[in-house]
Amino acid sequence: MLKTRKRIIIAAVVAVVILAISIGHAIRKRSDAVAAGVEAPSSVVEFAPDDLTTVSRRTLSETLPLTGSLRAVTQAAVKSKVAGSALDVMVREGDSVKTGQILAKIDARDYVARAEQTRGQMAAMAGQLDIAKQTLDNNRVLVEKGFISKNAFDTAQSQYQIARANLDAAKAALASSNLSLDDTVVRSPLDGQIASRSVEPGEKLAVDTKLFDVVDLRTLELEAPVPVGEIGRVRIGQPIQIAFDGIDTPIQGAITRINPAAQAGSRSIMVYVQVANPSGTLRVGMFGTGTISVGSRQNVLVVPATAIRTDGTRHSVYALVDGKLAEQAVETGATGDADDDTWTEIAGGPLALGQQIVKNNLGSLRIGSTVHVVQPAQPGQPGQAAPQAASVPSASNAR
Repeated sequence: MLKTRKRIIIAAVVAVVILAISIGHAIRKRSDAVAAGVEAPSSVVEFAPDDLTTVSRRTLSETLPLTGSLRAVTQAAVKSKVAGSALDVMVREGDSVKTGQILAKIDARDYVARAEQTRGQMAAMAGQLDIAKQTLDNNRVLVEKGFISKNAFDTAQSQYQIARANLDAAKAALASSNLSLDDTVVRSPLDGQIASRSVEPGEKLAVDTKLFDVVDLRTLELEAPVPVGEIGRVRIGQPIQIAFDGIDTPIQGAITRINPAAQAGSRSIMVYVQVANPSGTLRVGMFGTGTISVGSRQNVLVVPATAIRTDGTRHSVYALVDGKLAEQAVETGATGDADDDTWTEIAGGPLALGQQIVKNNLGSLRIGSTVHVVQPAQPGQPGQAAPQAASVPSASNAR
């Protein structure tokens, strides 16, 4: 037993010694290679030709993005002007209506009775006025002949004036009753479509109860926020193209109004873009995005906007330096359009005109990797074999 344990210990010591000798030999070999000026093999990153582009100079058209939702320029909330039970509701959401068209009817029996009562009171007041007028005319003749006193005539004249005032009050009461009777028939205040219906037949309605929303879709406006720092570059009348989901072609519009006050929460200024909608394809609440031109930058150093990598306030691009991949920090300027693409101005940094850079943000790549451009295979020829990449995935795989 003791001998067996000694053998195990001896074997373990021998193994440790052999491992230490191997490690020392490897370290010595690597040191000799470094001393001789031999570099360790570097990793390789592969790009397709379309992955790369060059730094260039262009004239940028500076644009400001706008994003918002559509609202109707002309719309109305139809409310009940009298209390009562809803008898007939004649329209639903989506129905087209004309100005004055009947939308609903409210039980009018109480209002008919009140109008008849007021009409009877007015007739009685008219009779009393006739009597007072006859009395006044008779007393005028009598006072001229001296048969009655001046006080008696003044009393008759006062009674006539009271009777006339009572008749005027009765006429006003009848007009009010007739107006309430007319209000039992709910009519559309404008041409448009029913956007919402909040009443059903048989419901008890109070005064000022909302019944319908009517919108005119012929002219809409996009309500969009603009940062306070950019509002000075926005002007009334500036044209804009707006794209909407489900609409194939952008819609032309123009800024018609600018809100004079900033929003409390976002500290942005609302602008309003009027959009014609003669075909009725647009709807209230649809989400739209567009850009307006706010200036230009002449002959500036630019890279594709997709090439910019952003980390907080730091901006950088992947560039090729002596055939190797390098990340170079840059100062960015304006972003605008040119040649049907979006570009970002390079205001500072080591990038030079014509230098090759990675066109798109492909994620994190290994700095110092040797760059290999994989040419596409020619038709009818076997594809070109890609060289072995060491320890990092190729850019084509990252895509």
